Amino acid sequence: MDTNRTNGYEHSYLCEKIIEECYDSIVVTDADGRYIIANKATEECMGLSKEQILGKRPDDMMAKHVYTNSTILEAMRTKKTVTGLVNVRGVNRLSTSLPFLDEQGNVEFIMTNNRSNIIMDEFARQLAYEQEQHDRYRNIADYLYTSNETDMVCKSEKMHALRRDCATIAIADSSVMLIGESGVGKELIAKFIHSQSSRSMQAFIAVNCSAIPPELFESEFFGYRPGAFTGASAKGKPGFLRMAHGGTLFLDELGELPLSMQSKLLRFTESGEFYPVGSTQTEKVDVRIITATNRNLMQMVKEGSFRSDLYYRLHVIPIRIPALRERPEDIEAIAAYYIERYNKKYCKKTCLSEDSLNLLLQYRWPGNVRELRNVIERAVLMSQAGSPDLPLRPMLHSDWDARELREQDLTGQNQEMSNALKSLEASVPSIPMPDPDLPLADAIKIFEQHYIDAVIARHNGKLSEAARSLGIHRTTLYRRQKAIDGLSGAPSGKF
Repeated sequence: MDTNRTNGYEHSYLCEKIIEECYDSIVVTDADGRYIIANKATEECMGLSKEQILGKRPDDMMAKHVYTNSTILEAMRTKKTVTGLVNVRGVNRLSTSLPFLDEQGNVEFIMTNNRSNIIMDEFARQLAYEQEQHDRYRNIADYLYTSNETDMVCKSEKMHALRRDCATIAIADSSVMLIGESGVGKELIAKFIHSQSSRSMQAFIAVNCSAIPPELFESEFFGYRPGAFTGASAKGKPGFLRMAHGGTLFLDELGELPLSMQSKLLRFTESGEFYPVGSTQTEKVDVRIITATNRNLMQMVKEGSFRSDLYYRLHVIPIRIPALRERPEDIEAIAAYYIERYNKKYCKKTCLSEDSLNLLLQYRWPGNVRELRNVIERAVLMSQAGSPDLPLRPMLHSDWDARELREQDLTGQNQEMSNALKSLEASVPSIPMPDPDLPLADAIKIFEQHYIDAVIARHNGKLSEAARSLGIHRTTLYRRQKAIDGLSGAPSGKF
């Protein structure tokens, strides 16, 4: 037998077999556009037999509504490769028509393959998953890069005890609620707990709840599928919960979550499952939740501005972080830590003198560790070249000298009230005292009403800003204003 002829026969048979069994629909049309080859996948997608396909032209198929448009006709006209979506029997398919030209440049035949959008969607889902994994590992890498920030700089017994407690609870997966004033270092404590846990090599996702608009809550927390809504990314989005899978989700400013968002978060805390936006299938993740707040959530529960069921879900292990003024022993250590850091950053050689330390110890630090860090950074940056002294006095208060700072013996609460009253004096009339003959309860109500009115006036009637200044939730202020407006027979005093 002729070997070349045998090989040619086997080669021809092999080509026919490959085309026939190919998963994609493959057709070949002649120079007139008539089908001369159609494989099994073509029969299935068109819903026709080979006998009903071969010899026909694209125009014939469109007339019978087999498909709505054709890349074959465009390739015949342009003599170039054409790719586009073709709707075949109601299914969009990616179609590519490749023309083969003879020596004179005329179309000899055209080969076309079609791929179902089901395959394309699956490929898109796989790409989205890979992107999600990439984002997740990148986040883990970013966390590990900054993991040295989990060190707690402290000398006070209060903070050493807190450190021991955090190391103990780190081994569990129970929800932790960090309670403390703004700037005390709640995120640092959360990172420390994460770093001491078995999840330390996984992601730590920090979320500022007050920065998320209600209309974006679901898509930010739960993620969304490709094309889930107008303007959605074609790749979809994993969301905070998916990004934190296996690790820790830190929810800062928890008290700022509106009720509508609280209910959505509650459903996840109960089951660990959620629906990504645009999906009908639930996803389950393994996430430890650590929350932080400087608000009195129990009071908010009583007032109806925070859900009690969510509160008890998250208030499993409460940890109170003391304010910096409650642990003055830590001020020197923290200041020295940041001086060393910012000396390196700004190529300075400053140090903490005894006078500078006394200034730091005499100040009450209403902004806590965050304020101390910012003051140190500014002082190091503004220090004169060749001088190790830190210009701390103007950083703390331009109109207070060291003597005045030493004379401040008010408690933290009285100090904050004093500062608030001083700031009001420049913008609103002074608030007179109620009649001394009134019962205390009546006098307090009257003073509270006028004080709230003064704060609202200072903020030009903007209740949200006034509530923030008063340190209460805006819904609480709304209710109080409504109650005040509706009072009849309210106690009155002589002003």
